[in-house]
Amino acid sequence: MPSGLLDALARVPDPRNPRGVRFRLATLLAVGVCAVTSAGRNSLTAFAEWVRRCDQDVLARLGCPFDPFTGQFRAPGERTLRDVFARVDPAVLTAAGFARLAALQPRPVSPAGPDGTVEREQRRAHRIALREDRPRPRRAAFAEDASQIRRHRTPAVVSDLRDLARATLHRSGWANIASGRRAHTHPAAALTLHGIP
Repeated sequence: MPSGLLDALARVPDPRNPRGVRFRLATLLAVGVCAVTSAGRNSLTAFAEWVRRCDQDVLARLGCPFDPFTGQFRAPGERTLRDVFARVDPAVLTAAGFARLAALQPRPVSPAGPDGTVEREQRRAHRIALREDRPRPRRAAFAEDASQIRRHRTPAVVSDLRDLARATLHRSGWANIASGRRAHTHPAAALTLHGIP
């Protein structure tokens, strides 16, 4: 089995000063990828809400730090995500993410999703994919045109996270990205999809 998402994202250099760092960069980027995989999570506020609602097992799997005073794993806040995503180099993030995707074995697109459900959109997308062999346009499922993120490198970083989530869903056999996002609304399902043990 190829290495997980955390291993791939660990290759991205951390631009922050090492003093005072509470969360590993790979953990924060994995939070972004897993949150954007879930349906309806398209903004940094939604990313922070997603990770805040995760249970302790999911936070431990993501590599969040343990707080001995409260006896719980800590979830990063929106401000932490905003500050870190503004500093990450998008080119290095793209290279690390797609190195992970290259290790994944693509599954053939079939009328039925990986979970066995057959939806009308999946059948339609499958028929179109069989007829046409041209590149697909960007998906509307991520609401990229309505994005309000405009600070520093953050738009490019969030776009890379969306592309990584989209490509992972496609490589996992989902012909319809919106259906794949709906199937991974539970945080544990998103972590499993991205190979986070």
